[in-house]
Amino acid sequence: MKRRLIAVCLLTIVLVPQLQAQSRHPHNEFKNELGVDAGPFSFMGSFVNITVGFFDALGGSLSHKPVDMDLYGHYGIHYYYQVKPWCQVGFRTTFEGAGYKHYADSTRTAVSDKYSMGFVTLMPSVRFTYLNRPWVRLYSGVDLGVSYLWDSRGSSQSEKSSQQPVSVAFNITPIGVSVGKNVYGLFETNFGYASYVVVGIGCRF
Repeated sequence: MKRRLIAVCLLTIVLVPQLQAQSRHPHNEFKNELGVDAGPFSFMGSFVNITVGFFDALGGSLSHKPVDMDLYGHYGIHYYYQVKPWCQVGFRTTFEGAGYKHYADSTRTAVSDKYSMGFVTLMPSVRFTYLNRPWVRLYSGVDLGVSYLWDSRGSSQSEKSSQQPVSVAFNITPIGVSVGKNVYGLFETNFGYASYVVVGIGCRF
């Protein structure tokens, strides 16, 4: 009887810390993370689109030919792999754009010109998790990659513009939170080529 009690105590001493560690570090169960997200607009997207929109609107005002701008919003896909309890590596790709419509006169009865512009980015990414629980994670992140400026007017317009179609893309995520285990929802704040605020959904496997 004493031997059985001793054996049970030893097993308890060995297994309990391991179970507690697994509950504190859910990355042991799910290594991969894949999701999608969306938001209104980013710092770089708003800078470019509002700048273009401002000069278009100024020209339209002087010529009495109004211009409309429609923001398409930000859309993203992300993938991460858990390498440490506090670190994930992966990538995020984003798209953000706007459409511009020029009218022939002040009555807005006829459209004289319309085109679209947008950013497409691919950025390798690192996330640092500072609260890691089975159902809740808090993290920050850094992304650095490339961006392609898409313009529906084609290469002739790119030749006239001083803006290069391919440039360095960056993003900083000061605060991100995900809620859920194998399926999760997320909320992030960003500065750079991802929307200032994004919400999304994803899965871990």
